Amino acid sequence: MSKLFFLLFFFPILGLAQLEQPKRFETELEGYDNEFEIMVGGTSGVILYRTLNQYNKKGGQLWDFVSLDTALNIKWQKQVYLEKNLDFKGYDFSMDSYFFLFQKTSGNSRDLKLMQMMSATGDTLRYTIKNLVPLILTEFEVTNGAAILGGNYNSESVVIHFSLIDNKTKVLPGIFGSKVKLVQLKVDNNSITVLVSERTFDKRNTLTIKRYSIDGDYLSTHMFNPDFDKGLIFGRIADVEDITNLVVGTYGAKKSDYSQGLFLGLVDNEETQQKIEYINYADFENFFNYMKAKRQKRVSDRIDRKKIKGKKVKFNYRLLVHSVFKQDDTYILLGEAFYPKYSSSNYYNRSTGHYAGYDSGSNDQLPMNFAGYRYTHGIVAAFDSNGKMLWDNSFEIEDVLSYSLEQFIHAAFVEEGIVLLYLYDNQIRSKIISGAEVIEGKKFDDLKLSFEDDKVNNYSSNKIGGLEKWYGNTFVAYGVQRIKNLQDSGVKLNRKVFYVNKVIYH
Repeated sequence: MSKLFFLLFFFPILGLAQLEQPKRFETELEGYDNEFEIMVGGTSGVILYRTLNQYNKKGGQLWDFVSLDTALNIKWQKQVYLEKNLDFKGYDFSMDSYFFLFQKTSGNSRDLKLMQMMSATGDTLRYTIKNLVPLILTEFEVTNGAAILGGNYNSESVVIHFSLIDNKTKVLPGIFGSKVKLVQLKVDNNSITVLVSERTFDKRNTLTIKRYSIDGDYLSTHMFNPDFDKGLIFGRIADVEDITNLVVGTYGAKKSDYSQGLFLGLVDNEETQQKIEYINYADFENFFNYMKAKRQKRVSDRIDRKKIKGKKVKFNYRLLVHSVFKQDDTYILLGEAFYPKYSSSNYYNRSTGHYAGYDSGSNDQLPMNFAGYRYTHGIVAAFDSNGKMLWDNSFEIEDVLSYSLEQFIHAAFVEEGIVLLYLYDNQIRSKIISGAEVIEGKKFDDLKLSFEDDKVNNYSSNKIGGLEKWYGNTFVAYGVQRIKNLQDSGVKLNRKVFYVNKVIYH
Protein backbone atom coordinates (compact mmCIF):
# COMPACT_ATOMS: atom_id res chain seq x y z
CA MET A 1 0.00 0.00 0.00
CA SER A 2 2.84 2.39 0.78
CA LYS A 3 4.35 1.73 -2.67
CA LEU A 4 1.06 2.53 -4.39
CA PHE A 5 0.78 5.75 -2.38
CA PHE A 6 4.32 6.65 -3.44
CA LEU A 7 3.49 6.18 -7.12
CA LEU A 8 0.31 8.21 -6.98
CA PHE A 9 1.67 11.02 -4.85
CA PHE A 10 5.32 11.41 -5.73
CA PHE A 11 5.48 11.15 -9.50
CA PRO A 12 2.87 13.83 -10.35
CA ILE A 13 4.80 16.32 -8.22
CA LEU A 14 7.91 15.67 -10.30
CA GLY A 15 5.99 16.70 -13.40
CA LEU A 16 4.84 20.05 -12.05
CA ALA A 17 6.44 23.36 -12.91
CA GLN A 18 9.46 23.95 -10.75
CA LEU A 19 10.51 27.27 -9.25
CA GLU A 20 14.22 27.98 -9.42
CA GLN A 21 16.25 30.86 -8.01
CA PRO A 22 19.59 30.41 -9.80
CA LYS A 23 21.13 33.75 -8.89
CA ARG A 24 20.88 36.49 -6.29
CA PHE A 25 22.43 39.94 -6.30
CA GLU A 26 22.67 41.98 -3.15
CA THR A 27 24.34 45.22 -2.13
CA GLU A 28 24.69 46.37 1.44
CA LEU A 29 22.96 49.52 2.66
CA GLU A 30 24.62 51.60 5.35
CA GLY A 31 22.86 53.78 7.92
CA TYR A 32 20.45 56.10 6.14
CA ASP A 33 21.33 55.08 2.57
CA ASN A 34 18.45 55.46 0.15
CA GLU A 35 17.02 52.23 -1.18
CA PHE A 36 17.24 51.26 -4.85
CA GLU A 37 14.37 50.99 -7.29
CA ILE A 38 14.57 48.78 -10.37
CA MET A 39 13.55 48.76 -14.02
CA VAL A 40 13.56 45.57 -16.08
CA GLY A 41 14.91 45.63 -19.63
CA GLY A 42 14.05 42.20 -21.01
CA THR A 43 17.06 40.20 -22.16
CA SER A 44 19.17 43.37 -21.90
CA GLY A 45 19.10 42.98 -18.13
CA VAL A 46 17.85 45.11 -15.27
CA ILE A 47 18.93 48.47 -13.88
CA LEU A 48 19.00 49.62 -10.24
CA TYR A 49 18.80 53.33 -9.47
CA ARG A 50 18.61 55.60 -6.43
CA THR A 51 19.46 59.10 -5.24
CA LEU A 52 22.53 59.77 -3.09
CA ASN A 53 22.84 62.49 -0.47
CA GLN A 54 25.52 64.29 -2.44
CA TYR A 55 25.20 67.58 -4.33
CA ASN A 56 27.41 69.60 -6.65
CA LYS A 57 28.03 73.35 -6.49
CA LYS A 58 24.96 74.06 -8.61
CA GLY A 59 22.73 72.06 -6.28
CA GLY A 60 22.41 69.07 -8.59
CA GLN A 61 21.85 65.76 -6.86
CA LEU A 62 23.93 62.65 -7.49
CA TRP A 63 22.15 59.55 -8.81
CA ASP A 64 23.56 56.04 -8.62
CA PHE A 65 22.90 53.52 -11.43
CA VAL A 66 23.84 49.82 -11.45
CA SER A 67 23.24 47.75 -14.59
CA LEU A 68 22.94 43.96 -14.25
CA ASP A 69 22.87 41.36 -17.01
CA THR A 70 20.44 38.42 -17.07
CA ALA A 71 22.78 36.44 -14.78
CA LEU A 72 22.65 39.36 -12.31
CA ASN A 73 26.31 40.19 -12.88
CA ILE A 74 27.24 43.88 -12.90
CA LYS A 75 27.63 45.18 -16.47
CA TRP A 76 28.47 48.73 -15.44
CA GLN A 77 27.89 51.20 -12.65
CA LYS A 78 27.90 54.96 -12.91
CA GLN A 79 26.89 58.05 -11.00
CA VAL A 80 25.30 61.08 -12.67
CA TYR A 81 24.46 64.54 -11.36
CA LEU A 82 20.97 65.68 -12.30
CA GLU A 83 19.97 69.31 -12.04
CA LYS A 84 18.20 70.52 -8.92
CA ASN A 85 14.47 70.98 -8.50
CA LEU A 86 13.52 67.90 -10.50
CA ASP A 87 10.81 65.43 -9.51
CA PHE A 88 11.21 61.88 -10.78
CA LYS A 89 8.00 61.02 -12.64
CA GLY A 90 8.38 57.75 -14.48
CA TYR A 91 10.42 55.31 -16.51
CA ASP A 92 10.24 53.02 -19.51
CA PHE A 93 12.44 50.57 -21.38
CA SER A 94 12.47 50.87 -25.16
CA MET A 95 14.93 50.89 -28.06
CA ASP A 96 17.43 48.97 -25.89
CA SER A 97 17.60 51.96 -23.55
CA TYR A 98 16.36 52.89 -20.10
CA PHE A 99 14.37 56.15 -20.09
CA PHE A 100 13.95 58.30 -16.97
CA LEU A 101 11.41 61.15 -16.90
CA PHE A 102 11.63 64.19 -14.60
CA GLN A 103 9.65 67.41 -14.17
CA LYS A 104 10.91 70.79 -13.01
CA THR A 105 9.36 72.01 -9.77
CA SER A 106 10.60 75.60 -9.50
CA GLY A 107 10.45 78.80 -11.51
CA ASN A 108 7.87 79.54 -14.18
CA SER A 109 8.75 76.51 -16.26
CA ARG A 110 7.25 73.08 -15.69
CA ASP A 111 9.21 71.56 -18.54
CA LEU A 112 9.98 67.86 -18.53
CA LYS A 113 13.45 66.40 -18.67
CA LEU A 114 14.03 63.03 -20.30
CA MET A 115 17.22 61.03 -19.91
CA GLN A 116 17.99 58.10 -22.20
CA MET A 117 20.56 55.64 -20.81
CA MET A 118 21.91 52.99 -23.20
CA SER A 119 21.61 49.54 -21.65
CA ALA A 120 24.90 48.31 -23.10
CA THR A 121 27.19 51.14 -22.00
CA GLY A 122 25.35 53.55 -19.71
CA ASP A 123 25.98 56.43 -22.14
CA THR A 124 23.26 59.07 -21.85
CA LEU A 125 21.28 61.44 -24.03
CA ARG A 126 19.18 64.20 -22.50
CA TYR A 127 16.08 65.93 -23.85
CA THR A 128 13.94 68.87 -22.76
CA ILE A 129 10.23 68.42 -23.41
CA LYS A 130 8.38 71.72 -23.54
CA ASN A 131 5.38 71.33 -21.29
CA LEU A 132 2.73 73.02 -23.39
CA VAL A 133 0.35 72.73 -20.43
CA PRO A 134 1.33 72.20 -16.75
CA LEU A 135 0.59 68.49 -16.92
CA ILE A 136 0.06 66.25 -13.89
CA LEU A 137 1.53 63.04 -15.29
CA THR A 138 -0.15 59.64 -15.08
CA GLU A 139 1.13 57.80 -18.19
CA PHE A 140 4.52 57.53 -19.91
CA GLU A 141 5.52 55.33 -22.85
CA VAL A 142 8.43 55.39 -25.29
CA THR A 143 8.25 53.88 -28.75
CA ASN A 144 10.26 54.07 -31.96
CA GLY A 145 11.50 57.68 -32.01
CA ALA A 146 8.86 59.21 -29.73
CA ALA A 147 7.94 59.68 -26.07
CA ILE A 148 4.22 59.75 -25.28
CA LEU A 149 3.08 61.39 -22.05
CA GLY A 150 -0.42 61.48 -20.61
CA GLY A 151 -1.97 63.23 -17.64
CA ASN A 152 -4.36 65.89 -16.44
CA TYR A 153 -4.61 69.65 -16.52
CA ASN A 154 -7.51 71.39 -14.73
CA SER A 155 -9.44 68.08 -14.65
CA GLU A 156 -8.91 67.68 -18.40
CA SER A 157 -6.95 64.80 -19.92
CA VAL A 158 -3.99 65.61 -22.15
CA VAL A 159 -1.65 63.43 -24.23
CA ILE A 160 1.63 64.90 -25.45
CA HIS A 161 3.79 63.57 -28.29
CA PHE A 162 7.51 64.34 -28.16
CA SER A 163 9.76 63.46 -31.09
CA LEU A 164 13.18 62.17 -30.06
CA ILE A 165 14.38 62.94 -33.58
CA ASP A 166 13.56 66.64 -34.01
CA ASN A 167 12.77 67.52 -30.33
CA LYS A 168 9.31 68.84 -31.23
CA THR A 169 6.36 68.67 -28.85
CA LYS A 170 2.67 68.61 -29.75
CA VAL A 171 -0.64 67.79 -28.10
CA LEU A 172 -2.52 64.85 -29.61
CA PRO A 173 -5.83 66.13 -31.05
CA GLY A 174 -9.26 65.00 -29.93
CA ILE A 175 -8.51 64.48 -26.23
CA PHE A 176 -7.93 67.80 -24.45
CA GLY A 177 -11.19 69.72 -24.05
CA SER A 178 -13.40 66.71 -24.79
CA LYS A 179 -14.27 65.89 -21.14
CA VAL A 180 -12.67 62.46 -21.22
CA LYS A 181 -10.54 60.68 -18.62
CA LEU A 182 -7.35 58.96 -19.66
CA VAL A 183 -7.33 55.21 -18.92
CA GLN A 184 -4.41 53.76 -20.90
CA LEU A 185 -1.71 54.54 -23.44
CA LYS A 186 -0.52 51.68 -25.65
CA VAL A 187 2.27 52.16 -28.17
CA ASP A 188 4.10 50.00 -30.66
CA ASN A 189 6.47 50.73 -33.52
CA ASN A 190 3.65 51.77 -35.84
CA SER A 191 0.89 53.42 -33.86
CA ILE A 192 -0.36 55.00 -30.65
CA THR A 193 -3.62 53.84 -29.09
CA VAL A 194 -5.33 55.86 -26.37
CA LEU A 195 -8.14 54.45 -24.23
CA VAL A 196 -10.33 57.02 -22.47
CA SER A 197 -13.48 56.89 -20.37
CA GLU A 198 -16.37 59.28 -20.95
CA ARG A 199 -20.14 59.55 -20.80
CA THR A 200 -22.59 58.79 -23.57
CA PHE A 201 -25.26 61.33 -24.47
CA ASP A 202 -27.60 59.67 -21.94
CA LYS A 203 -24.96 59.73 -19.16
CA ARG A 204 -23.80 56.10 -19.22
CA ASN A 205 -20.15 55.34 -18.46
CA THR A 206 -18.31 54.07 -21.50
CA LEU A 207 -14.86 53.68 -23.07
CA THR A 208 -13.49 55.08 -26.32
CA ILE A 209 -10.51 54.02 -28.44
CA LYS A 210 -8.55 56.79 -30.18
CA ARG A 211 -5.82 55.83 -32.62
CA TYR A 212 -2.88 57.88 -33.94
CA SER A 213 0.11 57.34 -36.18
CA ILE A 214 3.55 57.01 -34.64
CA ASP A 215 4.06 60.69 -35.54
CA GLY A 216 1.00 61.70 -33.53
CA ASP A 217 -1.38 62.24 -36.46
CA TYR A 218 -5.05 61.44 -35.81
CA LEU A 219 -6.38 58.25 -37.43
CA SER A 220 -9.72 57.22 -35.91
CA THR A 221 -12.09 57.17 -32.93
CA HIS A 222 -14.51 54.53 -31.75
CA MET A 223 -16.83 54.82 -28.75
CA PHE A 224 -18.30 51.62 -27.31
CA ASN A 225 -22.06 51.69 -26.89
CA PRO A 226 -22.99 49.60 -23.82
CA ASP A 227 -26.47 48.25 -23.11
CA PHE A 228 -28.94 50.81 -21.80
CA ASP A 229 -28.73 49.62 -18.18
CA LYS A 230 -24.95 49.17 -18.13
CA GLY A 231 -21.82 51.27 -18.01
CA LEU A 232 -18.24 50.40 -18.90
CA ILE A 233 -16.04 51.34 -15.94
CA PHE A 234 -12.46 50.33 -16.65
CA GLY A 235 -10.61 48.53 -19.41
CA ARG A 236 -7.35 47.39 -20.91
CA ILE A 237 -6.41 47.05 -24.56
CA ALA A 238 -5.46 43.47 -25.31
CA ASP A 239 -1.69 43.00 -25.55
CA VAL A 240 -1.77 40.93 -28.72
CA GLU A 241 -0.30 41.61 -32.12
CA ASP A 242 -3.05 40.52 -34.48
CA ILE A 243 -5.77 42.79 -33.13
CA THR A 244 -5.74 46.37 -31.83
CA ASN A 245 -9.38 46.96 -31.05
CA LEU A 246 -10.08 44.38 -28.34
CA VAL A 247 -10.80 45.96 -24.95
CA VAL A 248 -11.43 43.87 -21.83
CA GLY A 249 -12.59 45.40 -18.56
CA THR A 250 -15.31 45.80 -15.97
CA TYR A 251 -18.91 46.91 -16.27
CA GLY A 252 -21.54 47.96 -13.76
CA ALA A 253 -24.77 49.92 -13.51
CA LYS A 254 -24.72 52.75 -16.03
CA LYS A 255 -23.49 55.43 -13.57
CA SER A 256 -21.80 53.25 -10.94
CA ASP A 257 -18.11 52.97 -10.11
CA TYR A 258 -18.63 49.43 -8.77
CA SER A 259 -18.37 46.52 -11.19
CA GLN A 260 -20.87 43.69 -11.59
CA GLY A 261 -18.80 41.65 -14.02
CA LEU A 262 -16.40 41.63 -16.95
CA PHE A 263 -16.96 42.71 -20.53
CA LEU A 264 -15.18 42.13 -23.83
CA GLY A 265 -15.54 44.83 -26.44
CA LEU A 266 -14.39 44.15 -29.99
CA VAL A 267 -14.39 46.50 -32.97
CA ASP A 268 -13.81 45.10 -36.47
CA ASN A 269 -10.88 46.24 -38.58
CA GLU A 270 -13.05 48.70 -40.52
CA GLU A 271 -14.21 50.09 -37.16
CA THR A 272 -17.82 50.03 -38.33
CA GLN A 273 -19.21 47.26 -36.13
CA GLN A 274 -18.75 46.45 -32.49
CA LYS A 275 -19.58 43.55 -30.24
CA ILE A 276 -19.78 43.58 -26.44
CA GLU A 277 -20.08 40.45 -24.31
CA TYR A 278 -20.95 40.73 -20.60
CA ILE A 279 -20.12 38.12 -17.96
CA ASN A 280 -21.73 38.61 -14.55
CA TYR A 281 -19.60 37.62 -11.57
CA ALA A 282 -22.45 35.28 -10.59
CA ASP A 283 -21.78 33.27 -13.76
CA PHE A 284 -18.15 32.60 -12.86
CA GLU A 285 -17.31 29.14 -11.63
CA ASN A 286 -14.47 30.05 -9.28
CA PHE A 287 -14.79 33.80 -8.61
CA PHE A 288 -15.82 33.33 -4.97
CA ASN A 289 -13.31 30.62 -4.07
CA TYR A 290 -11.27 33.10 -2.02
CA MET A 291 -14.02 33.10 0.60
CA LYS A 292 -14.17 30.75 3.56
CA ALA A 293 -16.29 27.68 2.94
CA LYS A 294 -19.41 28.77 4.89
CA ARG A 295 -19.52 32.21 3.33
CA GLN A 296 -18.91 30.81 -0.13
CA LYS A 297 -21.82 28.38 0.31
CA ARG A 298 -24.13 31.23 1.39
CA VAL A 299 -23.20 33.20 -1.72
CA SER A 300 -23.66 30.15 -3.94
CA ASP A 301 -27.08 29.40 -2.44
CA ARG A 302 -28.12 33.03 -2.94
CA ILE A 303 -27.13 32.86 -6.61
CA ASP A 304 -29.08 29.62 -7.11
CA ARG A 305 -32.22 31.00 -5.45
CA LYS A 306 -32.24 34.14 -7.58
CA LYS A 307 -31.61 32.24 -10.80
CA ILE A 308 -34.49 29.84 -10.02
CA LYS A 309 -36.78 32.87 -9.59
CA GLY A 310 -35.50 34.37 -12.83
CA LYS A 311 -34.01 37.38 -11.06
CA LYS A 312 -30.75 39.11 -11.90
CA VAL A 313 -27.90 38.52 -9.48
CA LYS A 314 -25.82 41.63 -8.86
CA PHE A 315 -22.53 41.92 -7.02
CA ASN A 316 -20.53 45.08 -6.50
CA TYR A 317 -16.76 44.73 -6.68
CA ARG A 318 -13.75 46.90 -7.28
CA LEU A 319 -11.55 45.06 -9.73
CA LEU A 320 -8.40 46.03 -11.63
CA VAL A 321 -7.80 44.45 -15.02
CA HIS A 322 -4.05 44.32 -15.55
CA SER A 323 -3.42 42.60 -18.85
CA VAL A 324 -4.80 40.39 -21.59
CA PHE A 325 -2.60 37.68 -23.14
CA LYS A 326 -3.13 35.44 -26.13
CA GLN A 327 -2.36 31.72 -25.94
CA ASP A 328 -3.14 29.86 -29.16
CA ASP A 329 -6.70 30.99 -30.02
CA THR A 330 -7.59 31.94 -26.45
CA TYR A 331 -7.50 35.37 -24.79
CA ILE A 332 -6.57 35.23 -21.12
CA LEU A 333 -7.32 38.04 -18.68
CA LEU A 334 -5.52 38.67 -15.41
CA GLY A 335 -7.01 40.95 -12.75
CA GLU A 336 -7.25 41.57 -9.00
CA ALA A 337 -10.13 42.45 -6.68
CA PHE A 338 -9.65 44.90 -3.83
CA TYR A 339 -11.45 47.25 -1.47
CA PRO A 340 -10.37 50.37 0.46
CA LYS A 341 -9.80 49.68 4.15
CA TYR A 342 -10.30 52.24 6.90
CA SER A 343 -9.44 52.24 10.58
CA SER A 344 -10.78 54.35 13.43
CA SER A 345 -8.55 57.05 14.87
CA ASN A 346 -8.00 56.07 18.50
CA TYR A 347 -5.19 58.37 19.62
CA TYR A 348 -5.97 59.44 23.21
CA ASN A 349 -5.31 63.11 24.01
CA ARG A 350 -4.38 63.37 27.70
CA SER A 351 -4.94 67.15 27.85
CA THR A 352 -8.58 66.94 26.75
CA GLY A 353 -9.41 63.50 28.12
CA HIS A 354 -10.87 62.47 24.74
CA TYR A 355 -9.77 60.58 21.66
CA ALA A 356 -8.26 62.81 18.98
CA GLY A 357 -10.85 64.09 16.52
CA TYR A 358 -13.75 62.94 18.68
CA ASP A 359 -16.42 65.43 19.77
CA SER A 360 -17.62 64.40 23.24
CA GLY A 361 -20.80 66.41 22.78
CA SER A 362 -21.91 64.59 19.67
CA ASN A 363 -22.94 61.10 18.70
CA ASP A 364 -20.37 60.90 15.91
CA GLN A 365 -18.22 57.82 15.74
CA LEU A 366 -14.44 58.00 15.74
CA PRO A 367 -13.04 59.45 12.49
CA MET A 368 -12.02 56.93 9.86
CA ASN A 369 -8.49 56.94 8.45
CA PHE A 370 -7.53 55.36 5.14
CA ALA A 371 -5.44 52.27 5.95
CA GLY A 372 -4.76 51.12 2.37
CA TYR A 373 -6.24 48.86 -0.29
CA ARG A 374 -6.92 45.30 0.84
CA TYR A 375 -6.51 42.80 -1.99
CA THR A 376 -8.81 39.79 -1.76
CA HIS A 377 -8.02 37.64 -4.79
CA GLY A 378 -6.75 37.52 -8.31
CA ILE A 379 -8.82 36.21 -11.20
CA VAL A 380 -7.91 34.53 -14.47
CA ALA A 381 -10.51 34.20 -17.20
CA ALA A 382 -10.21 32.78 -20.72
CA PHE A 383 -12.29 33.79 -23.74
CA ASP A 384 -12.57 32.69 -27.33
CA SER A 385 -12.39 35.06 -30.30
CA ASN A 386 -16.15 35.66 -30.08
CA GLY A 387 -15.93 36.88 -26.49
CA LYS A 388 -17.43 33.74 -24.92
CA MET A 389 -15.90 32.80 -21.57
CA LEU A 390 -14.32 29.35 -21.68
CA TRP A 391 -13.20 29.01 -18.06
CA ASP A 392 -12.22 31.01 -15.00
CA ASN A 393 -10.09 30.51 -11.94
CA SER A 394 -8.93 32.51 -8.93
CA PHE A 395 -6.04 32.93 -6.51
CA GLU A 396 -6.72 34.03 -2.93
CA ILE A 397 -4.39 36.79 -1.71
CA GLU A 398 -5.44 37.23 1.94
CA ASP A 399 -2.48 39.25 3.17
CA VAL A 400 -1.66 42.22 0.91
CA LEU A 401 -2.52 45.73 2.09
CA SER A 402 -1.10 48.52 -0.07
CA TYR A 403 -1.44 52.30 -0.13
CA SER A 404 -1.23 52.31 -3.93
CA LEU A 405 -3.11 50.32 -6.54
CA GLU A 406 -0.61 48.19 -8.42
CA GLN A 407 -0.23 44.71 -9.82
CA PHE A 408 0.80 42.03 -7.35
CA ILE A 409 -0.18 38.76 -9.04
CA HIS A 410 1.76 37.74 -12.15
CA ALA A 411 1.43 34.76 -14.48
CA ALA A 412 3.86 32.29 -16.03
CA PHE A 413 2.71 29.95 -18.80
CA VAL A 414 4.04 26.41 -18.37
CA GLU A 415 3.28 23.02 -19.89
CA GLU A 416 0.83 22.12 -17.12
CA GLY A 417 -1.10 25.39 -17.40
CA ILE A 418 -0.56 28.72 -15.69
CA VAL A 419 1.46 29.54 -12.59
CA LEU A 420 0.04 32.45 -10.59
CA LEU A 421 2.46 34.07 -8.16
CA TYR A 422 3.07 37.07 -5.92
CA LEU A 423 5.67 38.09 -3.34
CA TYR A 424 4.87 38.74 0.30
CA ASP A 425 6.82 38.50 3.56
CA ASN A 426 9.99 37.23 1.84
CA GLN A 427 8.12 34.35 0.23
CA ILE A 428 6.97 33.65 -3.30
CA ARG A 429 3.41 32.43 -3.04
CA SER A 430 2.21 30.47 -6.05
CA LYS A 431 -0.59 28.32 -7.40
CA ILE A 432 -0.76 26.23 -10.58
CA ILE A 433 -4.00 26.05 -12.56
CA SER A 434 -5.09 24.41 -15.79
CA GLY A 435 -8.28 26.00 -16.98
CA ALA A 436 -10.81 25.81 -14.17
CA GLU A 437 -8.86 23.09 -12.39
CA VAL A 438 -6.29 23.60 -9.63
CA ILE A 439 -3.20 21.48 -10.34
CA GLU A 440 -1.26 22.60 -7.27
CA GLY A 441 -2.71 24.59 -4.38
CA LYS A 442 -1.08 27.56 -2.73
CA LYS A 443 2.62 27.00 -2.21
CA PHE A 444 5.14 29.07 -0.22
CA ASP A 445 8.77 29.29 -1.37
CA ASP A 446 11.22 31.29 0.72
CA LEU A 447 13.43 33.74 -1.13
CA LYS A 448 16.87 32.25 -1.58
CA LEU A 449 19.52 34.04 0.48
CA SER A 450 23.23 34.52 -0.21
CA PHE A 451 24.69 32.31 2.54
CA GLU A 452 23.61 29.04 4.07
CA ASP A 453 23.10 30.41 7.57
CA ASP A 454 21.48 33.72 6.62
CA LYS A 455 18.24 34.42 8.46
CA VAL A 456 15.85 37.26 7.64
CA ASN A 457 14.90 39.20 10.76
CA ASN A 458 11.21 39.03 11.54
CA TYR A 459 11.02 42.81 11.82
CA SER A 460 12.33 43.28 8.28
CA SER A 461 10.76 46.42 6.81
CA ASN A 462 10.01 44.62 3.55
CA LYS A 463 6.72 42.74 3.89
CA ILE A 464 5.37 42.98 0.35
CA GLY A 465 8.57 43.50 -1.63
CA GLY A 466 8.53 43.79 -5.39
CA LEU A 467 8.00 41.25 -8.14
CA GLU A 468 8.30 42.06 -11.85
CA LYS A 469 7.87 40.02 -15.02
CA TRP A 470 11.26 40.07 -16.74
CA TYR A 471 11.21 37.93 -19.89
CA GLY A 472 9.61 34.61 -20.77
CA ASN A 473 8.86 32.80 -17.51
CA THR A 474 11.60 34.70 -15.69
CA PHE A 475 10.85 37.22 -12.93
CA VAL A 476 12.82 39.42 -10.58
CA ALA A 477 12.01 39.63 -6.88
CA TYR A 478 13.54 42.59 -5.09
CA GLY A 479 13.43 44.65 -1.94
CA VAL A 480 15.21 45.34 1.35
CA GLN A 481 16.04 42.73 3.97
CA ARG A 482 17.69 42.85 7.36
CA ILE A 483 19.70 39.66 7.67
CA LYS A 484 21.41 37.99 10.61
CA ASN A 485 24.13 35.37 10.27
CA LEU A 486 25.57 33.68 13.38
CA GLN A 487 27.50 30.87 11.69
CA ASP A 488 29.27 31.65 8.40
CA SER A 489 32.80 33.00 8.70
CA GLY A 490 33.63 36.24 6.93
CA VAL A 491 29.99 37.36 7.00
CA LYS A 492 28.73 40.25 9.11
CA LEU A 493 26.54 39.37 12.07
CA ASN A 494 23.88 41.84 10.94
CA ARG A 495 23.49 43.49 7.58
CA LYS A 496 20.85 45.45 5.70
CA VAL A 497 20.79 44.72 1.98
CA PHE A 498 18.96 45.56 -1.21
CA TYR A 499 18.49 42.28 -3.04
CA VAL A 500 17.49 41.10 -6.50
CA ASN A 501 16.59 37.42 -6.98
CA LYS A 502 16.20 35.82 -10.36
CA VAL A 503 13.11 33.56 -10.35
CA ILE A 504 12.42 31.05 -13.13
CA TYR A 505 9.57 28.60 -13.71
CA HIS A 506 10.37 25.49 -15.76
